Amino acid sequence: MEKFKQNRYLNWESESKDALLLRLERDQRNLLQLRVQLNSYRSEPNTYTLFERLNQLRKAMDLCNRNNKEVITALKGEKIPHSAYVAQAKKQLSTFRQLQSHVEEYLMKCSATKVPTM
Repeated sequence: MEKFKQNRYLNWESESKDALLLRLERDQRNLLQLRVQLNSYRSEPNTYTLFERLNQLRKAMDLCNRNNKEVITALKGEKIPHSAYVAQAKKQLSTFRQLQSHVEEYLMKCSATKVPTM
């Protein structure tokens, strides 16, 4: 357990290039999983409000996906110092966490509005 706490790659506030890359790549995979959840029949919107919210979430996910790829590519490249992208990478991590919470909230609303079938 002590080694787990000391793992610098799991630290959200780390400014190391490897830690930021690892976190962004992990968030990229999680973003794909969230997309699969939103495309599931269980998350089909039942109301117009939920339909609009689903479209907003999909657009936000597309934007987050593009920005993550851009930052990952920049951090992997050696031409530009990674210090220029640290703030942008941290912003992307924060954006993903917010998006994830919004998707979870949407999924909870979808499951709450489902009418039981008999």
